[in-house]
Amino acid sequence: MKKNILLGLTGSIACSKAEQFVQEYKEIYNFKIIATHSSKNYLSDKFLAENNVISDWDDLNGSPHIDLARFSDLFIIYPATANFIAKINSGIADDLLTSTVLMFNKTIYICPAMHEEMYLNNKTQHNLLELSRDNIILGPRYGNLDIGDIGYGRMIEPKELYNTITKSKEKIIVTSGPTSEPIDDVKVITNKSSGKQGKSIAIELLAKGYEVIYIHSSSISPIPGAVNYSFNTSKELFELMCDESENTKYIFMVAAVSDFTIEKVEGKISRKNGEINITFQQNFDLIQKFKSQNPHIVCIAFSAQIDNDENFNKLISKNADYLVINNIVENSFGSETNKIKLINKDKLLLNTGVEEKNIVASKIIDSIIK
Repeated sequence: MKKNILLGLTGSIACSKAEQFVQEYKEIYNFKIIATHSSKNYLSDKFLAENNVISDWDDLNGSPHIDLARFSDLFIIYPATANFIAKINSGIADDLLTSTVLMFNKTIYICPAMHEEMYLNNKTQHNLLELSRDNIILGPRYGNLDIGDIGYGRMIEPKELYNTITKSKEKIIVTSGPTSEPIDDVKVITNKSSGKQGKSIAIELLAKGYEVIYIHSSSISPIPGAVNYSFNTSKELFELMCDESENTKYIFMVAAVSDFTIEKVEGKISRKNGEINITFQQNFDLIQKFKSQNPHIVCIAFSAQIDNDENFNKLISKNADYLVINNIVENSFGSETNKIKLINKDKLLLNTGVEEKNIVASKIIDSIIK
């Protein structure tokens, strides 16, 4: 028996993908379509002629927002503009689509589509994070945008949307950002890391429809649509990794983990005490330990090196399945670009030029997950 999909369209040029989604999957699903008035400006005459697109209260008899909400097995907003996202997060119901959202008492799939500046705006990020508590946010990804721009905000593709609603994608952990090991209640030792490469990998995986567990440094912002956890110490990071290991297919270990820890001093060490000696203790290898406990999980380790050596011995010693090599002399911390090598236990799989970290992320994922 076919499932019923209620498809909400808002005013974006990405409506063309909604047309494609309906065309490709109309034999699998029963569709009903609610379009805002602005979205109809982006729909083709052919699509409007072939489909019963509802936009006004008087397009149906009775109380259409009630009937449509109760018709739906799945409710998908594809595309969702920044304006629409802000409205539904505020509980505004000033048209048929927003009123139906309030009537629907199950999870809604929300697929953002907008320019990068709008997506990264703090208000939009806040709205998406709040909505993601009760709904599923899919994308957006990095890619081509309107007026020839490139950046975050490109809506996911119809096939990726289908993969998500049919739950055909695996659970993946992505770790990101630096650990902080306490010296006392004020001071820490840490690593340089912006978390940008880990973030870009998590976003690209979300856009591809995977269930992403994003375990990030407490200094890094969460990502709408992912299951977010934050850590400070390497011990906290490892415990979160283990807590989420069940049913996990891959782990991208992008976090910059401290090689050393120290015995924490309670309170604050005062400089009035003069010189102090701190004894560093070798930290345990998180990847090696995690892989020994979870041999079924495909582990992608990341290595910050001062050269471009294809370090097969390091990969083997960690018992990882893949190693991403990042030359920190050539690639400065915090930059928007990266240049990496990817190896498995046998050979070099990928050698990129200097490219945007988002593009590098996509190439890494495509080289590993077929």
